[in-house]
Amino acid sequence: MSETPATSTATREASPPTLELWIALGLAAIPQIAAFLFNGYGHLIVIVPVALTLTLASVAALIVALLQLRADRRAARPSHTAVWATIVLAAPWIAYALYLGAIALMVHVFCVNQVCRGPLG
Repeated sequence: MSETPATSTATREASPPTLELWIALGLAAIPQIAAFLFNGYGHLIVIVPVALTLTLASVAALIVALLQLRADRRAARPSHTAVWATIVLAAPWIAYALYLGAIALMVHVFCVNQVCRGPLG
């Protein structure tokens, strides 16, 4: 008795996560743990080296997870839960950093603060 492609795809199991994916999951969890320990993202984003390091680590973790997701899709197998957990953990910090970076860029470009305008009188 042969299986149809639909049933053979449904019965396939997710491939076990690689070491790179576990490391990516750990990197993606660091901003969330730090935000919990330091009372939110606001205390982390104002320290530029910390914010930059956390952002780069989250981007690297997201790239690893997306590459694994793409490999799983090409192999027609379901992705492991660690892939989705990495994406879910990395996305909020990256979105927050991009949001505040866009605000900082607009403040600088449109000269919103007093520093770039000079005195009003």
